[in-house]
Amino acid sequence: MRLTSCFMRFGRWRQPIRRDRMVGASMVEVLVSIVLASFALLALAGVNAASVRYTKMAQYRATATQLANDMGERIRANKGVTNPAPTGFFAGNYDFTTDFAGQAAVATLPAQLCNTGASNCSAAEIADLDLRQWRILVREQLPDGSVFLRRQAGEVAMDLWVIWRDPAVAAVDEAPALAAECPDSLNRGGDFSIRCSYFRINL
Repeated sequence: MRLTSCFMRFGRWRQPIRRDRMVGASMVEVLVSIVLASFALLALAGVNAASVRYTKMAQYRATATQLANDMGERIRANKGVTNPAPTGFFAGNYDFTTDFAGQAAVATLPAQLCNTGASNCSAAEIADLDLRQWRILVREQLPDGSVFLRRQAGEVAMDLWVIWRDPAVAAVDEAPALAAECPDSLNRGGDFSIRCSYFRINL
């Protein structure tokens, strides 16, 4: 009678939870937590990798801007004349339209360096030296650095592209933007690792 009244006083008697069931539930919670933490770490690693990549890309573009400014000053210094015969820029001495594959070899300096008063270099020779020196700088400061220069028809201006290969290129999702930045004559084909920065040099 005492035991029965105790059950009636405190409610219905419940079977105690088995310890092995509690341990099993705890293990499931731990495994779920590990899986979620793994996804979070993978996402964080992806964000860090993208951050490093875009930082490097910004550095390449900053370098390309400095190189373009350098070439702009070289062209202005050897702009040349139009009469009686075009020279320097006006003669097309700074045009350089070799495609990307054609620039695989590193440029070399000419025999005439035009570095003394007795050199007596022509505007064409100075332009050739400028292009060679500049191409060497581009190759030294950018991976597979290349160039493309083309005069604007009927204008005193030069279209200039500084080109390099991105060692950590993304997938084809960036293809439309890349195609718009590079000149058609560069013949980059389906190589999405080739990057271009376009500049217009007004003389």
